[in-house]
Formats: sequence, structure tokens, C-alpha cells
Amino acid sequence: MKTLEMTITAIVAGDLSGIPVLKAASHADLLDAAARLPQLTIARPALAKVLKSWRSGHCSADVVQQWASFARRGYIAGGVRGAVRPIDIEYDALDENLIVEVIGRLDEIGDIIDGEVDDNEREAMLRILEA
Repeated sequence: MKTLEMTITAIVAGDLSGIPVLKAASHADLLDAAARLPQLTIARPALAKVLKSWRSGHCSADVVQQWASFARRGYIAGGVRGAVRPIDIEYDALDENLIVEVIGRLDEIGDIIDGEVDDNEREAMLRILEA
């Protein structure tokens, strides 16, 4: 059985299978687990892994959006009530602008305006990440 620390580490690396565990855990437990980890950093390969999982049908657009929400905010938006202290997640400094742009776009999935990422846009993001 994976520990919460292992799940958080895997999610930051682009493994979407732990999203249900993340959503089910209390925010206090997530903060405690994250505090025991070294600095969490998202890099290009994590984003590429997320996009490839989505492309292959291993996850839904909703799960991709939830991952992006966690990556962007340090918690999944809408899942926590009241004041929230986010988990500290850094972006690889070499690609920070690109990572911010892609995560921001993925976090918009489901929005009324600009909430749809089609196959062409997903493939374009993947090409840029793998360049």
C-alpha cells in the first residue's frame, strides 16, 4: 500500500492514479505528509506524462483538471472549505514559464469560457514539452 507521501510524490511526477487518494485525504494529513518530503518540483516530464495519460484514455479531462489545480495551487480547488494553507510545489526553474502556461491551461478545463482542450491543442502542448 502506498503511503500518502509516496502518492503526493507520484502525483507531482505526473502519475494521475493517486488523485482519488488525494481527494479523499484530509487537508491536514496532506500537509503533514508533504512536510516530510523534500521540495516538490514539477518539471516538463510530469506534464508530458499527464498529457500522454489523457491522450491514451487512462484518465478523464476532469482528472487532468484536478491534477492541474493541485499543481497550480497546492490543493485541489473546491475540495477544501475555509482558509487553506497550500502544499509548496515549485516548478523547474529552467522551464517555469512553459510549465505555468500549460498548467494554467489545463486548470481551465471545464470552465464555461475556454474550458475545452481539443486533441490538437493537447498534441501541440505535448510537442512543445517534448522539444
